[in-house]
Amino acid sequence: MRDVYLHALFSPKAIAVVGSLDGAGAPARVILANLEGSGYQGRIVPVNWTGERPADALESLGDIDLAVVCLSPEAVLDALERIADKGIRTVIVTSAGFREIGGKGYYLEEAVIQLAERRNMTLLGPNCLGVASWADRMNASLISRLPAEGNIAFFSPSGSMCNAILDWAASEEIGFSKFASLGNRAVIDEASMLQFLAEDPQTHVVIGYLEGMNNGRRFARISQTITREKPVIMLQAGMTEHGRKAISSHVGALTGSERAYQTALKQAGIIQVDNLSTLFDLARMFGTQPLPKGASLAIVTNSGGAGILAADGMAGTSLNLARLGRETSERLGEILPSHMQASNPVDIGMQALPEQYARAVEQVARDRQVHMVLVVIAPGLGVDMTAIAKALADLPKTLDASMAVCLLGQEGVLEEKRFLQRSGLPCYSNPKAALTSLEAMIRYAQWKTTAYPVEVCYRRDKAKAERFLEEYLEIGKTELFGFEVQPLLQAYELQFPRTELARTSRSAAKIAKRLACPVALKIASPHIEYKSDVGGVELGLQTPEEVRQAFLILTSRVQCLRSEAFISGCLVQEMILGKFTEVCIRARRDPKFGPLVRFGLSGSQAEIFQDYSLRLAPLSLEDAAGMMRELKVFSLLKRERGRDALDLRALEDVLLTVSQMTLDFPEIYALEFDPVLVTARGAWIAGARMSLLPHAEERGRDR
Repeated sequence: MRDVYLHALFSPKAIAVVGSLDGAGAPARVILANLEGSGYQGRIVPVNWTGERPADALESLGDIDLAVVCLSPEAVLDALERIADKGIRTVIVTSAGFREIGGKGYYLEEAVIQLAERRNMTLLGPNCLGVASWADRMNASLISRLPAEGNIAFFSPSGSMCNAILDWAASEEIGFSKFASLGNRAVIDEASMLQFLAEDPQTHVVIGYLEGMNNGRRFARISQTITREKPVIMLQAGMTEHGRKAISSHVGALTGSERAYQTALKQAGIIQVDNLSTLFDLARMFGTQPLPKGASLAIVTNSGGAGILAADGMAGTSLNLARLGRETSERLGEILPSHMQASNPVDIGMQALPEQYARAVEQVARDRQVHMVLVVIAPGLGVDMTAIAKALADLPKTLDASMAVCLLGQEGVLEEKRFLQRSGLPCYSNPKAALTSLEAMIRYAQWKTTAYPVEVCYRRDKAKAERFLEEYLEIGKTELFGFEVQPLLQAYELQFPRTELARTSRSAAKIAKRLACPVALKIASPHIEYKSDVGGVELGLQTPEEVRQAFLILTSRVQCLRSEAFISGCLVQEMILGKFTEVCIRARRDPKFGPLVRFGLSGSQAEIFQDYSLRLAPLSLEDAAGMMRELKVFSLLKRERGRDALDLRALEDVLLTVSQMTLDFPEIYALEFDPVLVTARGAWIAGARMSLLPHAEERGRDR
């Protein structure tokens, strides 16, 4: 997809609204009313698209930066052509009846996309609600009730989610800077919006709702840039099979796999949430508080029980209870009742005055060992929640610590919560929600400090690899196994034990003699993924005669266990001597995000316990190292008693090379190295299989 420029979408000097103006509820009339009601200072031109020659209304437009089209789907194409003839290049199409209904609507939207490409138009929609920009006092949308001005930008393809989130923000008095309803994302998509918001000075936080994605790879690439500067919080739908089917029927979009989405967003530094409540909580926190400089938290409360619950809620998080400095403890001693200890959590008692709350919180927040402060207030006899809220709101705005307030209760403290939030203090109903938001802050702060990915130089003979792949594609062979993949490994200078295919027991003995015993014998079948699980591996065979007998036993055993499997023979492979650990490296081309690399231990246990890590290609050195650290069994890859440390750098090289292979050759649909034998002096690929795309429509796109 080409890059699009959205300045005229959010800051136009003149807007034409094209549609029928008959009836108070007509979409064009609603948008005109919203533009006027928002105080838009530019020129507004109504274009009444009715009668036998509706296009005549365009003749006297003058200079227009943005056209909003509210017509029947059948009339949209003609209107867009005529709008383009007038030199207007930025358009919003609110009309429904396109891809989301399938059939004729699908082809109609394809025609809109082609027209936009041909006429160089930046187009939002179709099937969208429009946009709003608070700095420009412009509401060019079908939504009349908008929140106040703030620093949070929001986009969504779903109109109902736009309505829900904007209504929530208005009720909670959370301020927005920009809003965009993406609709069917024919031209402007999530990546385009992120690219624009990265440079928007009014936007400090970006939140969004995702349903599928037109170009996940581009979105991930752009996200990696913006998240270094601004937090991006995404609510991702379609993370289950039921959800993906619902998305397909909703907007007619294709979706990628759940793990691919999660991996892409995580790798790009995007904060992922799975419900609206957490999205709102995090938006409130990131929109008002500075990022913490560490993970140490102090809790200030008027209830010992509430303080204990808050401390318990930290279990399993990256937060830790701060150790208060001596000076802080001494100053707290002057504030607290004589029977209270100045320890964390800080319990100031139910009888504390409002100014004592504020003084205690300020002293704790000024402690250099405290990075975050959670204030938990429980209602009770004599507890003036309103006065306490005002005292907290008056705290100095120069405090470095990130702050969160938890007012226990619901209806009785509703006004106090709203007051605190208007004052810039995020307020929650329970400690767990506040802790979730604080942990998201520290994780994002830590991610921002990580080094930028380092580009890796690869040793490879790309021409040789290309010739190898072309030979197989020309004869229509798309599934390669074991020794067939060896020329590709050679081209990328990867180590592998010599391997040959034996179709009979006699040839197996001859190969063993040629390779020199000891050797390994492995069943060769495209239908058997885990050879060891069906007794399909024999190791350490010392003589050709042992190999001959093992061939007969092994093939018979596997044929009995897996009668449906085609067995082409056995692989005879030289043994890698010494101690090693077996790992598995896979890559598969996701339809939305491109090559996805997976790492885990070899065998079926990685599947059973779901103990593997994922990254999108290209991998950096940091990615490769992180993939190993993420495994629950990472200790198996490190030095253990009785053996030398494994060569993890060699393993990193294999991971990086697999990543590069998939980028060099879009013909490679799937690749598996299993097992990879990691020794103290290198990594050896003892098993390999590869699937090629027969016609590789994607060929050359990622190169």
